[in-house]
Amino acid sequence: MLAGGGTGGHLYPGLAIADRLRSQGATCRFVGTTRGLEARVVPQRGYPLHTIHARGLAGRPWHKALAALTCLWGVLDCVGLMHHHRPQLVIVTGGYVCAPVLLASAVRRIPVLMMEQNALPGKVNRKLAGLAQHICLSFEESRKYFPGDRCQVTGNPVRQEILEASRGEGRRHFDIDSDRKVLLVTGASQGAASLNEAVLKSLPQWRDRPWTILHLTGPHHKEMVEEKARPLLQDCMLDYRAFGYMGEMHLAYAAADLVVGRAGATTLAELTAKGLPSILVAYPFAADRHQDYNAEALASRGAAVKLDDSGVVELLADTVAGLMEDSQRLGKMAEASLAGGRPQALDKIVELIEREFGPIGNQGPRG
Repeated sequence: MLAGGGTGGHLYPGLAIADRLRSQGATCRFVGTTRGLEARVVPQRGYPLHTIHARGLAGRPWHKALAALTCLWGVLDCVGLMHHHRPQLVIVTGGYVCAPVLLASAVRRIPVLMMEQNALPGKVNRKLAGLAQHICLSFEESRKYFPGDRCQVTGNPVRQEILEASRGEGRRHFDIDSDRKVLLVTGASQGAASLNEAVLKSLPQWRDRPWTILHLTGPHHKEMVEEKARPLLQDCMLDYRAFGYMGEMHLAYAAADLVVGRAGATTLAELTAKGLPSILVAYPFAADRHQDYNAEALASRGAAVKLDDSGVVELLADTVAGLMEDSQRLGKMAEASLAGGRPQALDKIVELIEREFGPIGNQGPRG
């Protein structure tokens, strides 16, 4: 039984683990809410989703009181689910939905594997870590928040297609010459207004550079960005391409020399698994500003340059130019990125599950 969601950063690592366990004969089911991303994605991936009562603790005192009562209701939901389905193992990947799941697991005495993807752990994981038998970390920096003897730095699972895509495949897909520098700018699936504005402001400075720019604007911003970019790019050397949505993200990573993006845990796992240098602009409204901690973890190792969201519009043009024209520095950043990557994260997590909890599959209690 897996729980975690609200955002892709919590959901997709759980799906990666479920896919692997299912391929080995396990029955996997998810616990989530009707409001999170999991409500749409989990059924599409062919897994049962059980929705429970849960809500975040942020807000005014009465909001927190309501959240506590809702959590108790959610615990009852989960105790009933666990009594009926008798899971052998519970895996929690983060988000407020995990609080009632963790508490119910303790009531039912079901072992728990906790995943923490961020350098600064989420509130639920920090407060309830004592209920987990093993904790898988993506960053060494987050170990200090947890019982040390239960932690293992495994990394964050990355999709196999990202690991396998080659530079040649990426270049051929986008029809880019092998000797041309490629800048990938991504604001995640919905785009980032500040990054879009920063790119538009930078285009006049970049227009005579022999680069290709793959810019993921987000589906709602593409038309506006293209309209503003068009007069800035007439008769220039720059090859600029805007995308509302990118279904071939694995090929975009493979083609890129430098990436500008947010500092979500999944993005950073993908960048480091590919050994890509990056300019990271933390999302300023992320819970507890955890993306700042993620970005700082990579910047401190020399794998990335960190820019504040408030200054990216003014600083992006020079920062990108300085890196794209310094192959030696880009190479050192790529080495530092790859050194911090954990492309075998999924293998390590599944090995840990089998070693510590035994085979998870149809030969055990009902899944």
